[in-house]
Amino acid sequence: MTISATSSKSISTESYSVSTFRLRRRTPGSFVLVPFPKGGRSIRCQGQLEAVAAVILANCPLVAAIHEQPFQIWYAWREAESGLEIRLLDQQNAARPSAPWRCSYIVPDFLVTMTNGRKRLIEVKPSRKLARPDVQRKLSVARRYAEQQGWTFHVVTEVELRRGSLISNLRLLSRYRRLIAEPASLATIEESVTAGASTFGDTLFQFANKTDVRTALLHLIASGRLDVDLLSEPISETSVLYPGGSISWEPFDSVWGPSGSSTDGLSASSANLVPTSSSRSM
Repeated sequence: MTISATSSKSISTESYSVSTFRLRRRTPGSFVLVPFPKGGRSIRCQGQLEAVAAVILANCPLVAAIHEQPFQIWYAWREAESGLEIRLLDQQNAARPSAPWRCSYIVPDFLVTMTNGRKRLIEVKPSRKLARPDVQRKLSVARRYAEQQGWTFHVVTEVELRRGSLISNLRLLSRYRRLIAEPASLATIEESVTAGASTFGDTLFQFANKTDVRTALLHLIASGRLDVDLLSEPISETSVLYPGGSISWEPFDSVWGPSGSSTDGLSASSANLVPTSSSRSM
């Protein structure tokens, strides 16, 4: 086997642009490219926290499309006796409310389309900033806009992004996605997996060249030809292997709860997920 790693009118949705990364030029910071193989491109992210979210989204089997910085949401706000008042504005209407109203816009981090057609609007924020009044105002705007469109809105912080083993497993697999190997050898390894009965270690034991087979197994998982539970445990020799397409997962129903809420613990939304036992990390 040869293997080498290589409440007012909302903004018109018709005005969306596929690429609106230019809208974020006024925002300082470095940018990170995250591969999105399903979309045939890379996702441009501002900073490492957005990049972590993009890695999860790009590898989620139930995500069909990702638009980063997808559009502007114009709004007006003012302080009133009852508290802060916010009005969503029509982006196509040049008229803006006069004083004491103030006008501005936000650019959400991600608009995600799932394979079932549902859309998720996502804001990624450091947890230390959530209590700031300006951040709360902007999140209220995004939440209200998402509700008007019939979408769910999600606020994701480093707490949710780095909980559990998902991101570490995805980063491990990213090193094995591109591989030069004999197709027949990969097929032989893939065919040796019996659903629910084969572990990573059991499969390695069947072959003499365990180093090459380990690399091949990680490539088969990374490319979706084999499945493991990525959420509960680090990939290890006791990880149970399944044929590709056996396990579906998404973070939105559990870890990244709607409207910025999150649940305790890490779970997948698919009933097909079978927990693995724990052991040493690969």
